[in-house]
Amino acid sequence: MLVFIGCMLLMINVGDALLTSRINRMSSSNYITNDAFWFNQTLDHFSPYDHRKFQQRYYEYLDSFRIPDGPIFLVICGESACGGISNDYITVLAKKFGAALVTLEHRYYGKSSPFKSLTTENLKFLSSKQALYDLAAFRQFYQESLNLKLNRTDIENPWFVFGISYAGALSAWFRLKFPHLTCGSLASSGVVNAILGFYQYDQQMGESAGPECKAILQEVTQLVEQRLESNGEALRTEFGATVLKIDGDFMYFLADAAAVAFQYGNPDKLCVPMIEAKKAGKDVVGAYAKYVKEYYVGSFGVNIESYT
Repeated sequence: MLVFIGCMLLMINVGDALLTSRINRMSSSNYITNDAFWFNQTLDHFSPYDHRKFQQRYYEYLDSFRIPDGPIFLVICGESACGGISNDYITVLAKKFGAALVTLEHRYYGKSSPFKSLTTENLKFLSSKQALYDLAAFRQFYQESLNLKLNRTDIENPWFVFGISYAGALSAWFRLKFPHLTCGSLASSGVVNAILGFYQYDQQMGESAGPECKAILQEVTQLVEQRLESNGEALRTEFGATVLKIDGDFMYFLADAAAVAFQYGNPDKLCVPMIEAKKAGKDVVGAYAKYVKEYYVGSFGVNIESYT
């Protein structure tokens, strides 16, 4: 009963605290800890015959933990390498509520891949369903490990799960699938509704850009398509993306570069220099290439090779 009440208070207060919080995915380079631990994870949670295991990386931060009954915040890592626990708003909440922080790297990402070779056959265990059971198995393992450290048995701390984007969807699904394992979840920008052919995203990019910037970006797209046909190698070199040999990969890279400026709240980083270049009669493709190299690759930190 006390755990239930604690969970209810935690859910109410966390919701209030997040009203004024802004999620910034780029804060992941600022870690409060990057000391890794390892968990022996089940490869296939749905086979009664396959008992293979793999090493899954996780992190913990206990400096704010209120022993013995403080909550445990499980921060779900998504579709990228997980290098540690970020110093962000969840850290602030952990201090406020006396919470332990733990985060688990997603299977097949970073150093948590079950196989060295990512063949089609080996990738069949990469799914959100497997990932949900990874979280459940880890949650049980970590609670038991904590009990062992505190020299106690059969005690359950209140668990609260956090996730952003795809990890946000996992957070919501985890709460629905395993309501007995968590008292609540925060699904920030949780992509729980999969839409095939999501053209509305592109429409929103145009609206966010505004008429003037949108028209310039459309002009850039047309010019890039023309130059790809006439001298694609020179164009790729201008963008520092010679590794992208397939035109579709290259265009996807350029489209993403524009989208992140709007999605992550930095439209001026893109639109101001583009509008200035247009008014000055300069090459808008060159201006866009400068933005891509300095902001998308330089500041935002995208890995161009990931588009292959």
